[in-house]
Amino acid sequence: MKKILLVVVSLLASTAFQVKAQTVEEPEFELEAYVLATDSTLGQALPLENAYIKAKAAASMFIVGIGKAKSYYYVNGTASPLKVKQSDYIVINTGGKSPLQTLTFNRFEILKSKRRFQNGQIGTFTGASFGTEGGETFKYKKYGKDSVKIPLKDLQPGEYSLMVTTKMTDNKSAKIYTFCVEE
Repeated sequence: MKKILLVVVSLLASTAFQVKAQTVEEPEFELEAYVLATDSTLGQALPLENAYIKAKAAASMFIVGIGKAKSYYYVNGTASPLKVKQSDYIVINTGGKSPLQTLTFNRFEILKSKRRFQNGQIGTFTGASFGTEGGETFKYKKYGKDSVKIPLKDLQPGEYSLMVTTKMTDNKSAKIYTFCVEE
């Protein structure tokens, strides 16, 4: 009887350990993004900032009607409040959708009082493009049921945005996650 009880207790203990080891903490709601800590717990949430779109045209476009106009996303302030390391990861709940279809990373250009990145352009002879300018390539792995884990090791130090292109943008403004990668 003692042997059977010992076997049952050890099986229960090992099952409980396996269940605990297999549970993965992931963002609870769709489109939530967090920094992944080294002990595999979710750390700080990425700050969500307002961005707005402006277009800039060369003088030749106004004078002669030939040239290019570029559109940019702008975010007020010169730095994100969140600093991350290149060894960190970002975990975002994509609702099970492919991150290559829904996410873009963009490196900011720092201006005097704001940050910007180009998102499109139109030219007299080159045609128009939207959402194809810039953009950093990234790798990812499935994390939990509906999330992905994105390593930051391939990003150079600087200010970045993570934009969810399907639900957070419209034709005039957007909500974007921002962060600063440090060495």
